[in-house]
Parts: sequence; structure tokens; C-alpha cells
Amino acid sequence: MSNELTPELIEKLLSVDSPTVSNAIERFKVRPRREGFMGPQIVCRFPDLGPVVGYATTCTIVEYDEAFPPDPVERFKWIESIANSPKPCVSVVKDMCHRKGWYSHWGEIVGTQVQVLGASAIITDGAVRDLEALRAMGMKVWSEHVVVSHGHIDVGQANIPIEVGGLVVHPGDLLHADCNGVVAIPPEVLGNLAEAIDAVLDNERKTLHHLRTEGYDLEAHRRQIEH
Repeated sequence: MSNELTPELIEKLLSVDSPTVSNAIERFKVRPRREGFMGPQIVCRFPDLGPVVGYATTCTIVEYDEAFPPDPVERFKWIESIANSPKPCVSVVKDMCHRKGWYSHWGEIVGTQVQVLGASAIITDGAVRDLEALRAMGMKVWSEHVVVSHGHIDVGQANIPIEVGGLVVHPGDLLHADCNGVVAIPPEVLGNLAEAIDAVLDNERKTLHHLRTEGYDLEAHRRQIEH
């Protein structure tokens, strides 16, 4: 099968949670279980909006002296990368500010900007604000912090590899995220990922059904360990 993100696979991925996707990826043995996902500091702000899947666009944000604003070239490069990204896409941002998490690059204005350009989610180890507005517009958000001010920050570098929540994200990486966190999907598994997801779900259903109907047989487990 082709290793492409088809409409059918997008539908499948949006129908399951990120732990299921993570478990399905494990079946291919393409990376250690300790790798391929963001850490617990990256928090889903709107669990009720459900999961997201998309190709990553990337940038860093930096502080600047208000008397000396940064060159706008990198900001345009970032905006352009979102517009030109394959869809669906998500915007991933690395906070490089001196006081990390104290200033929000993300609020209603920037959220609307990237949404109009085709991004369906924001993932950052920095801060967000305007939570009510972002939720009302359906912008899915993962962040490490929430604050009230945007301070004096702007895009530092765009369209580069960045590390967010312990995961190195390259432009174009495929991510799945929900209330449990964020996981990267290796492109080489896409062709058989739907089948692997079904296998995981089927195994879980059988295990849960057995436990709920038969109970936990401690003696059978003991015999299994002893032999």
C-alpha cells in the first residue's frame, strides 16, 4: 500500500485517540517505545474539540527590544510555509524567549491568521492566550503555558527542525494529538497503519471483554508466570 495520508486514513486517525495511534505504531518496530512523542508538559487546552492530525509547520519565537523590531522576513517565511504546506497541517512553535512561557505568540488574531491559511491546530512549548476565543473558533491548542500578555516577541526562525516537549519536529512531519498528548507518525508505516489500528482495537476489545465477563484469574496468571 502507498505511504500517503489519504482521506480515508485521515478519517480513521480522527476516529481514534493518540494512545491507540502510538500502540499501532509500536507494532511496526520502527523506533523505541521511549521515542516519538511529546512529554507531559504539553497540555491539550480543549479536550472537547477532539483529536487532530496534520503535517507540521515550524518556527521559533524570540524576544526583541521594542525600539528595534526584528526583520519581518522570517515571519513571512513562517506564514508562507503554512500557506504552502500540504493539508491538513498544524503549527508547531518553539519558545526561545529569555523568560520562556511568559509571552504569548498565540491568541485570537494569530490563531485566526493560521486558521485562514489552513492550519487546524497550535502546538507550542510556549504560551497561549485568548482561550475562550480560540475555543469558540474551533482552533485546537496544545501548550505548556497560558498567560495574558504577548510581550515583545516575534518569529525568530521559520521552517526549521525544532524540539518541542522532548520531540524533534521537522517541517512536514505528521503528528496526531488529542487530550493525551502528541505523537509523531513515521511515514513508512502509513500504508498499513489503518490495519494496525484495527488490530490494536480488536485486541483491546477482546481483553476488556474477558476481564469484564470472566474476571481476573490470579491462579491462571500465576501458572503462566511459573511456566
